[in-house]
Amino acid sequence: MNLVAIVGTNARKSYNRSLLWFMKKHFKNLANIEVVEIEGLPMFSEDTETPVRVVEMARQIAAADGVIISTPEYDHSITASLKSALEWLSYGELHPFTNMPVMIVGTSLGKMGTTNAQEHLRQIMDAPGLDAFVLPGNQFLLGPASVNVDVERTELTDDRTVGFLDQVFSNFMMFVDSLRPMRAMAFDRTADKTTNGEHEGTVEGVKLGYKDIDKVLKGSALDPDAVPSVIIKPADNAQVLERGDGWWIEKTELTDNVTVTEVATTTTDVEEDDDATTGASMF
Repeated sequence: MNLVAIVGTNARKSYNRSLLWFMKKHFKNLANIEVVEIEGLPMFSEDTETPVRVVEMARQIAAADGVIISTPEYDHSITASLKSALEWLSYGELHPFTNMPVMIVGTSLGKMGTTNAQEHLRQIMDAPGLDAFVLPGNQFLLGPASVNVDVERTELTDDRTVGFLDQVFSNFMMFVDSLRPMRAMAFDRTADKTTNGEHEGTVEGVKLGYKDIDKVLKGSALDPDAVPSVIIKPADNAQVLERGDGWWIEKTELTDNVTVTEVATTTTDVEEDDDATTGASMF
C-alpha cells in the first residue's frame, strides 16, 4: 500500500512532522509512506499561476492509495499554510483528493491534542473540489506533544499511545481496501456496461448494489454467503397497535391491571459509559 503523508505546517520544528516520520518507520512493513512538505508554497491566489511544486504534489497524491494529514492546532483551527495548500490542490484542473481515503492525525502542546483543528479539517476535506473520504471516527489526538513526542529520535514515548495509533492505522488500511471497488468504478468509466439505457455499475467483474445480478461484492448485504443481520420484529404473542416502515407499536401486558405501549425500531442504540469510549479522549 502506497500512502502520502502531508505535514500540516511550514514550521521548521514540528511535532507533527516527527509524528509522520515515526509512522513512516513504524509501519514500514505494512505500507510505503512518503512524507510530503508544504513548506515554501506561496499563499493561494487565483491571480497566481499554479506552482509546479503543487502540480507535482497533486500527482503524488493522485497516484497514492491513501493520504495521511498531520495537523497542528493554531487558534482552534488548522494552520494557514495547510489551508492554503489544500486550496491549491482543489483549484483549476487539480483535484487529487476526489474519492481519496484520508486519515487525519495530529498533536499539539495542549492536553486535548488537535480536537478543534481535526474537526475543521474534516469539514474542509468534505468541500466541493476536495471531495475526500475521511476515515470516520478513529481520531488520533495526541497531547501534550512535548511529553509524548521525542522530536530528535522521531519516537512516541508512551506505549499505550503507540498501541492506539496501531489500531487507528489498521482501521485506515481496511478503509482504503474497502473503497477500492468504488474508486475504480468512479475513475474507470470504461468498466461500466449499459443495458437498455441503465448502468449496471460493473467494476472488474464485481457488480455493486443490485438485486437482479448473479455476482455481488463479497460480504455485502446481497452476498448469499454473508452472515445475515439480526432482524428485529414484534414478539410472536404481541398485539401490534400500529406499524410503519421499519417500526411498530405493540401492547405489552406487564401486570393484570397495568398496560403500557412500547415503541420498537429496527435499529438499537447501546449506551456507553463516558469513561469507556474509544480511547481517543486519552490523547
